[in-house]
Amino acid sequence: MRLHNRGVARSARPSQRLEIGTDVAAVLRPEEETRLHDVRDIDRVRCRVCGRWIEPGSSDPTSVSVTIEGDLVAAEFSHAECSPSLADLASLAVLADAEPLGIEYAQALHPEAGAVLIWERKLDLRLRGVEGREACLYLDTDWWDGFHPARDDGPVRLLAGWLLGSDGDDLVLRHDEREVERFHNGVPRSPDGWLESLRESGFCLLIVGSGIGLDRPAAAGIQEAIRDHRALLGLSETDV
Repeated sequence: MRLHNRGVARSARPSQRLEIGTDVAAVLRPEEETRLHDVRDIDRVRCRVCGRWIEPGSSDPTSVSVTIEGDLVAAEFSHAECSPSLADLASLAVLADAEPLGIEYAQALHPEAGAVLIWERKLDLRLRGVEGREACLYLDTDWWDGFHPARDDGPVRLLAGWLLGSDGDDLVLRHDEREVERFHNGVPRSPDGWLESLRESGFCLLIVGSGIGLDRPAAAGIQEAIRDHRALLGLSETDV
């Protein structure tokens, strides 16, 4: 297991309708921030303070705040007049071991599937207040193009345009030549036989999840996440 992707705080993207404060932006990846703007534009969301609905077509200034709830981190909308965009960045940094944009990952060698690479966001960001639904911001199927939940009626799909390669000691996952994730020291720290399996088969089973608990990895937690559709799977070509 390794930690990676040390982030630098970014300025919030300006918006007349959605305020994302500096501390909130510091724990959001660009694709997560974009998704929040999209949700505000197309979904009905509930204000976490007054409980009233904010309609997608309304011009009401809206904010996003991030709060810690046990092992989860909730992202919720509010009317800007009810609450500004807030986050306790110090506490979030402690929860994420000083890597609020980072991931946890684990490598395994499965007797049938071969080499497996599993990862999740260190901060399990859950979007709340959208028509009663809760969703993991990181597990966006539009972002993870081709990845899918576990299926009973077929094998894991081959991912088009994805490639797991290496860069020195790091493993790097790319989509259409764009770097998506970097797994620091993934080459020297891989378990016995893992690299050999990659090179022999040319493929790796990828599992990206939420709330798996990879800081203390266990097969039961991974299987539960797959059953609960808190994980997306795909088979990637490799060049390691």
